[in-house]
Amino acid sequence: MTILPVTHDDVTDVVRAHIALQHVSYAHVADGGHAAALWGTYDRRVADLHDAVDAAAAARASGREPEATHWVARTDRGAVAGLAAAFRGVGEWEHDLFGDAWRPSGAAWCLDTLYVMPHLRGARLGQRLLDTALRARPAYLWVIAANESAMRFYERNGFAPDGFTGRSGPGWGDMDMVRMVRTA
Repeated sequence: MTILPVTHDDVTDVVRAHIALQHVSYAHVADGGHAAALWGTYDRRVADLHDAVDAAAAARASGREPEATHWVARTDRGAVAGLAAAFRGVGEWEHDLFGDAWRPSGAAWCLDTLYVMPHLRGARLGQRLLDTALRARPAYLWVIAANESAMRFYERNGFAPDGFTGRSGPGWGDMDMVRMVRTA
């Protein structure tokens, strides 16, 4: 497996894989409209990821660290095997969803995406993607509360629930979520 930054040539593969992996990962707890809602965001995600690739390239060209990084793991035959993304700051959706109840995590970086194809879980690809996306930085993430295996994985990597919880909102199946933070 190779893990490389997402390029414009990767964008459509990455977005398709991301949506499919989100659906597969949460089908056991999501409502019946979850997959349709995810696929309904396809065009926006493609445009946003192209913009993110451009922004990362511009930052690197000027000697700065990108504000967001997107990674794709591919098999030797070129198939998408996993994805990761992290960004500095707070997701706009957090302020939109929580409003005045939102409170900062204390970490500058957010792990926004980490998915591995189901048949590769347990092969340490998730660990490699996490390490690539965040390095050893303090960070926070959101996890669906019913995703116990993901919570255990993040706990093994120094993340712990910080007490801030919420619901994912109607576009994400209105599921319970837990914020987890790694401070060191």
